[in-house]
Amino acid sequence: MRYGWPLLALTALTLVGCGKRDDTEPTPVVVTADTPNTFLVFPDAMPALAAGSYTVVAATANAGLAGSYQLQLTLDDGSVQQFSGSWTSSAGQEPLAAGNPRHSFTLTKAGGAKLLLTSSVDAYLYLLKNDQIIAQDDNSGGGSNAALELAANAVNSQAYAEAYYRLVDPNNERTTLADWKHKNGFDAGEQVHVVFRDAKDLGYGRNMRARRNDDGSVAIFVENYLVELVPESATNYGPLNLEAAIREDRQYHVGTNAIEFSPIDPDDPDSEKIMKFFTFEPTGTTAGATQNRVLETNLDGRGKKFMPGPCLACHGGRMLPLESDGSFPLITARSAKYNALEVNALEFSSQTGYRRADLEAGLRELNEFVHGTHVVLRDRPADEAAKWSADFAIDTAAGRYGGDGLPLTTADDDYVPAGWQQTAFRPEGVELLYKRVVEPHCSSCHALQGNQAGENELIDVDGQMVALANSVNFSSYEKFMAYNDQIIDYVYRRGFMPLSLRNYESFWRDPTGAPALLASYLHDFPLFDSNGNVQPPGNPVAKPGADRIVHAPVQLDGSASLFADSYRWRIVTTPVGATAALSDAASSAPVLSADMDGDYVLELVVSGPRGDSAAAQLVLTVDSAASDQHQLTFVDDIRPLLGSATNTRCATCHTSPTLNVGIPVRYDDGNPNVYRDVLARINFADPENSRLLRKPTSVRHGGGMQIDRSTDEGRATYNTLLNWIREGAVCGNSPGVCP
Repeated sequence: MRYGWPLLALTALTLVGCGKRDDTEPTPVVVTADTPNTFLVFPDAMPALAAGSYTVVAATANAGLAGSYQLQLTLDDGSVQQFSGSWTSSAGQEPLAAGNPRHSFTLTKAGGAKLLLTSSVDAYLYLLKNDQIIAQDDNSGGGSNAALELAANAVNSQAYAEAYYRLVDPNNERTTLADWKHKNGFDAGEQVHVVFRDAKDLGYGRNMRARRNDDGSVAIFVENYLVELVPESATNYGPLNLEAAIREDRQYHVGTNAIEFSPIDPDDPDSEKIMKFFTFEPTGTTAGATQNRVLETNLDGRGKKFMPGPCLACHGGRMLPLESDGSFPLITARSAKYNALEVNALEFSSQTGYRRADLEAGLRELNEFVHGTHVVLRDRPADEAAKWSADFAIDTAAGRYGGDGLPLTTADDDYVPAGWQQTAFRPEGVELLYKRVVEPHCSSCHALQGNQAGENELIDVDGQMVALANSVNFSSYEKFMAYNDQIIDYVYRRGFMPLSLRNYESFWRDPTGAPALLASYLHDFPLFDSNGNVQPPGNPVAKPGADRIVHAPVQLDGSASLFADSYRWRIVTTPVGATAALSDAASSAPVLSADMDGDYVLELVVSGPRGDSAAAQLVLTVDSAASDQHQLTFVDDIRPLLGSATNTRCATCHTSPTLNVGIPVRYDDGNPNVYRDVLARINFADPENSRLLRKPTSVRHGGGMQIDRSTDEGRATYNTLLNWIREGAVCGNSPGVCP
């Protein structure tokens, strides 16, 4: 037993005082400020608003009206601000007219806001940034009232979960587990039944049943068991969970996950098959109790998260916000896949019937089911947007079971894919790196990521021509190392990866093991302590943003800093004779005022529970002659950079018909949703980490490096894009483009 459980605990399973469970969540763990807590979520929550100052305009549906109003603003932290005012002769639907009162508020970090404008007059509401319309509303507040709700997280909300279930179950035929079983043929019984502990990702005891139907659909459901010996303790995720799963002891049942691969259109059995995820509540101690479908679930004790995010996080999901009509994005629905079972990562009982040897045939059959769905996804039309590149997952599954057709009945625990085998071009030990780090901690999720666009483009890496597009699938050592800087950031600074809490705990259990081995292969690895040991995540990191050209005054933003609870900005140098000042040097987002053009060097130090960060500097070049970033709009400044009739920098490939089939987004003039598609690829909470900036500035980009920041042109393009994002990514004035 891995955790050294006492014999008494093993023999007293039903005596442990956990009590009846009537919800889907174990007691949440209280997370300290220096502990990573971003598991089973996506790097970009897609908040609606960037940090900075905003203006709310109280307008009316028609001009010339008089009356009073109340305006309520609710921020993400629950704080509420109340404003009031009146119209004597309103300007109607004119956001900049003097007859419509204005109120201001500031966000110190990216997020959301709720606005409610109430009045007996027919009200109209505007939200502006730099006098550009961000959002507007007429009667969403009911009656004559106007309201706006701008999400802090576009992919983790009740609306997102409800839209997902409307897509995957439009006729509400799967609202209980019993109904789901009936729809998927379990009235005829299961074809596979295995019980194990998912020691790698979730730690549950998992009682899993599966079947493949005659139409090629595959359905798997798993009952999860968790024995809470000590409240809020990681030891709850130990071997006793396996014992509970074997006994099917309902007092420890914490919910059931169900996945099916079935036609997207319930009325058309020949429509394309997609993955569909459902979570059902636990039974409690009542045998045969109804398990209703739930919108949110807590899979790791760190709080509830809305469906399907906790599932898609590890099943290859490409998270995009809801469509403008509130429907669930089809690309996201198509992006999910089954995970193959890594048999050597599972924990088995020593009881007869539940040993690995007893279950090996069933595990192989499950993997054959999964392998078959991957082949179907591989054979989808090549021009499908964001079509997954399935070859690595298919080849790995085949390799573990002896080749095409999966002839072996027992998984080969020592298999190493071709992309990770030792060659003369690769440093010594790459196979060990794969077996000790990449396979146990990375590849099962990353193999399900990426798309095939641009995969045939070759780049010279250390004298070897390799394909670096779709590097996110980690199918080779070269692709993995193309993420060198992001691995340092995500794994060692943020603690964001591995993406599941149990896997994270396993990775960091011995910092001299997997963390040190991985660090030895990374270029310019900086995170050693004074004794030369690899530092685990949790130390504060100051992130003031990238150097850029600006107009003064300019809003700074250090809210992307890591593990920070206080901020200290200072002006290091200014041009000779210049006067500069910070509005609030202790804020995450002060305003810099400057009276002269030139370079201003600023420094940010943040503090957290582990002390002060290293100082990070930012160079802002104030240039009054440059395009004013406060007036940058998508219509006038960004769309021409991405693709138009006169400039095809990005639209050369990101267009239809496209030179790279399966490309995930179009930037050409023919895409009516181009602004929304671009917004889905920016990160207000960490602008420099936006995909819109990362992709074209990297050799991992399937179209090659399109923005070379070592050139004047590249720096100027990057500067325009970054300033636009930091200033709220406003659309501008174009009815055909701007919503």
